[in-house]
Amino acid sequence: MTTRREYTAKDVEQINEAELHLRARGLDEENQRIVDLIDQYFQANLTVAVTAVNVIKLVEAQPGLKWLSPAELEYRRIAAENPEAAEKLADWFATQGRPGTLVNTGDLYFQNASNLLQELRGRDVNSATIDRAIGRIGAPTSKFSTRKRPPLHFVHQSRPQDPRQHQADGTGFLGTNLNEPHWKRVQREREARDAANHQSEVSAQSVVVCEAQQKAEQLRGNTHSESEQLARLFVTTPGTSEIDWPNTLAARLNLQNSLNKAQEVRRFIR
Repeated sequence: MTTRREYTAKDVEQINEAELHLRARGLDEENQRIVDLIDQYFQANLTVAVTAVNVIKLVEAQPGLKWLSPAELEYRRIAAENPEAAEKLADWFATQGRPGTLVNTGDLYFQNASNLLQELRGRDVNSATIDRAIGRIGAPTSKFSTRKRPPLHFVHQSRPQDPRQHQADGTGFLGTNLNEPHWKRVQREREARDAANHQSEVSAQSVVVCEAQQKAEQLRGNTHSESEQLARLFVTTPGTSEIDWPNTLAARLNLQNSLNKAQEVRRFIR
């Protein structure tokens, strides 16, 4: 009969110590998955001591676990100081994301939110106070100031061109091809058209990829666990580690449909 390891109070203390370290480093997995991982390992390796160091090494070496980025980890630490203010600021950020406004996705969002939460400490959080906080963060400081704030990240806004204004390219009236042979000019113009058409195709593909990535990252399940399953599903370009976002979106939609059907079945059975 296989002997099963019985965990002592000291073992539990070591596991709890490891958890504190791992959570502080950004581990964002559900407790049950980590407990199963630890138990399977130490049951299969009865001679290995249950220490915080061994647990940390085990978890850090496990592929496929979700870890928070440093930016999100820092944001969560700051948001925990005042959850109500963080929630109000998150609602305000939902109005951002357009050209000329603050970035509201990814690590740049977490950096923006952390920056503003620190500037708003001790103040009410509303549109007016947020606007003033943005102004203070962006205001120049004197060389004697000890106040340090990283700059906020804005969505790039292209500068509109006045169609009535000539856009000089430095070539002058005569250009650079005054004595160019006719055949050479025809060849050059054809190559320029081909290059422009290719660039248009590339730009159109980029738009499709960006839209697919945005939609894929916004998909959510019925529960936190289902949302985690969706977030961990990726399709890569064959032969590379590059994410194929259109196919990733399709795969996540299929998984979401399957999860929804399973949810409906469970409701029917009840």
